[in-house]
Amino acid sequence: MSKEMNRREFMKASAATGAVLMTGGLSPTFAQELKPIQLLPPQLDGGRPLMQVLKDRRSTRAYSSKKIPLQILSNLLWAAFGINRPGTNLRTAPSGFFSNDIYVATAEGVFLYDARANLLNPVLVEDVRNLSGQQYPPPGVYGGYVGEAPVNLIYVWDRSKKRPHYSEELNMYHVFTNTGLISQNVYLYCASEGLVTVVRSWFNKPALEKKMKLQPEQYATLVQSVGYP
Repeated sequence: MSKEMNRREFMKASAATGAVLMTGGLSPTFAQELKPIQLLPPQLDGGRPLMQVLKDRRSTRAYSSKKIPLQILSNLLWAAFGINRPGTNLRTAPSGFFSNDIYVATAEGVFLYDARANLLNPVLVEDVRNLSGQQYPPPGVYGGYVGEAPVNLIYVWDRSKKRPHYSEELNMYHVFTNTGLISQNVYLYCASEGLVTVVRSWFNKPALEKKMKLQPEQYATLVQSVGYP
């Protein structure tokens, strides 16, 4: 009887977890069993006029602990670097040799954004926001102000994709240009939807790359925090 009750409780909890993932924020009950999260189709009929969004576009260094709902996160990632021409898999920002992978760091762990499948694949069952969401090196004028942001987007470039006939400097020039275009998409979406954000190149890069178990050819370019004011 005890085993049967435990099984019932487990099934009930599992169903509740699935409901949270499909309708709410990133809050799986069993963090040790972190699973892929199917993102929702982006809502393309909303948003504010572009000129108003540009007027409100800004960097913000204070965040509430309010979770970002799954639909809003789905829209955000699509705006950042989603596929806007399905027939060719071309994106909302330049892609190709110099495109970045987007890792999504939350309180539950780190996920990798798969734009083609519209999916978040689990990478690490650990909260790395103390590394990805903190200005480095502390202390300083802006030290430690974004660790509480519910989402940190970590942009990572695969150096094995570089163009061999380009110099190292020219490769990095293109990488950071494309990363900047992705991060600006995030800024504009946040300004449109009442979210706040800030992009940073000043973070504990070696420690973060080690914690995420990135390969030697992977290079964390920038980190961008997103949340509610």
